[in-house]
Amino acid sequence: MADLTKVKYMVPTWTDIEQWIDQITKKIKKSDFKPDIVIALTRGGWVPARIICDHLIIKELYAIKTEHWGLTATRDGSAKLRDKIAVDLTNKKVLIVDDITDTGQSLKLAIDHVSQLTPSVLKTATLIHISHSSVQPDFYAELMKEEDWKWVIFPWNYREDIKNILSSYKGISENYEDISNQIKKDININVDPLLIKDLLTN
Repeated sequence: MADLTKVKYMVPTWTDIEQWIDQITKKIKKSDFKPDIVIALTRGGWVPARIICDHLIIKELYAIKTEHWGLTATRDGSAKLRDKIAVDLTNKKVLIVDDITDTGQSLKLAIDHVSQLTPSVLKTATLIHISHSSVQPDFYAELMKEEDWKWVIFPWNYREDIKNILSSYKGISENYEDISNQIKKDININVDPLLIKDLLTN
């Protein structure tokens, strides 16, 4: 695994998430696009999609699963579509939601799959769009330029990402507070020593 102490990180809060979703849903409403169905691109898109449904008062929420980053990454680094959707989308207005577009591979897989199910309109939304992505979502809140790329640790994958980061701190100390301080020094993330203990011992 790569040395994750050399990576730049962004750790949005729930307040950030709420503000971004508010921006996205306002853009959707302003565009006069009224989705009948929301499809979450899981795992990352599941929570944002559910909150977007709440904002737009949409009850039809389904999921497509892809694997790409982190613990679910494929060996060759390419995105794979694992779970398809078995819902009649004919003549439906569909919104696909993910948390971020990085390479754009996952979102493209979802678009290609859903397009084959003949929706009348298909649009996409992500919280963050990175400029080097091969796909630009129709709606997004934050634009991250390629030169400013950071690994985004969302609240819904915080523990998983911190556990990955801890793999780069093996053997530096048996004191969890020392490890916490070193993480703060290296990558400017505050990690509770009790969480570090939990992740390293369970």
